[in-house]
Amino acid sequence: MLVNNTWNEQYAMGQPWTQCLLRRETAAGPQFGWRWDWPPYQPYQSYAAPEALFGWKAWDGGPSTTPDLPKRVNAIAGLNLDFAVDVVADDTHNLNATMWLTHSDVASAERNPSDITAEIMVWFRNPAGLPGGTTSDGSVTLGDLTFDVSHLDNHGDGSGNSPQTWTMITYISQTPQLAANFDLALVLQDSVAKGLIAPEDAVGGVELITEVFGGSGNLWLERFDVSVVPK
Repeated sequence: MLVNNTWNEQYAMGQPWTQCLLRRETAAGPQFGWRWDWPPYQPYQSYAAPEALFGWKAWDGGPSTTPDLPKRVNAIAGLNLDFAVDVVADDTHNLNATMWLTHSDVASAERNPSDITAEIMVWFRNPAGLPGGTTSDGSVTLGDLTFDVSHLDNHGDGSGNSPQTWTMITYISQTPQLAANFDLALVLQDSVAKGLIAPEDAVGGVELITEVFGGSGNLWLERFDVSVVPK
């Protein structure tokens, strides 16, 4: 599912902005993506997070795109993300895979942000060198990639639309990636080992996101595939 996620549009403070999903025809068939044009960067908050979603997210509710998610962390042996994108954009964005974790493992029809326990973001590209969490958890090599890890306890909804707080965990790749075949279960396992999440928490979905902190750009999805290997 593609989501034109303008979660914090009020941060534009009345300045003009645009963001939309895209489709074009190619020799291989239809291709999808998105574009954005927001006011300049204002430390430290993002305006939007246009995305491709596999699974379910507590912020939106509704049916999951797959029977494989939500699933508890301790029931996941592998969570493989295979993606490639073409991005032309101002530096003030990142390309990440986000997983929202919840207490329950039910894809409820209603949105349920009060069930959220943690947000794990894997930043594959961070051209502006923007920071993640406030507490450093060192560096770790997972698969073929090395990440700088940080977290922030009791992180709140910057838009002010929800009183819920959660642990925000950020894995920032030391080398930028516009394409990768990566097992996100390695990140889940490392977060459990660091005591940042509980193994009984459930992963709702996997979102491939451009988090937009300002400026303009566009992205085309060349591939986006997620597969879940249960224990």
